Amino acid sequence: MKKFTKFQWITITLWIIYVVWELMVWIWAKSLPPSDPVIRADLLFIYPILAMFSGISVWQFLKSK
Repeated sequence: MKKFTKFQWITITLWIIYVVWELMVWIWAKSLPPSDPVIRADLLFIYPILAMFSGISVWQFLKSK
């Protein structure tokens, strides 16, 4: 089994934080009245960061093989 790089550990941590954040937002959105729209501006920042870190981590993993 290969060891993860520091960057890959950061990516794993970011994904765990993202899952917890999504659960918290989902619970919050359920408490709103149905007439209130939920606009997720936070995803404009979260998705590019997750994509960048995930892409680099996958590239590192494939390069190390």
